[in-house]
Amino acid sequence: MIGNTEKIWLTLISLTVLGALLGETGNSGWPLTLTVAALIYIKGSIVINHYMEMRLANARIRNVLRLFITLIPILVIITFVWGEEIRRLTTLS
Repeated sequence: MIGNTEKIWLTLISLTVLGALLGETGNSGWPLTLTVAALIYIKGSIVINHYMEMRLANARIRNVLRLFITLIPILVIITFVWGEEIRRLTTLS
């Protein structure tokens, strides 16, 4: 019988495979970027809430981790929108 932890683990694996398959399509654009950002957020939420048990943690620690899992997808979107400008600003030559 599959327990809750195994179901959550299988969900994470499925989301990871989905992300890899989407990445292999060679497509780019808003739909893919928003899907990848959503997958990052969902997977981060699952890990933080279930495996790290942040539901029971101090509110400050929990909020820092929530900020982190919110910030990373936002950075993915920013990179999609302003990737060329970021590359130009961070290139030495």
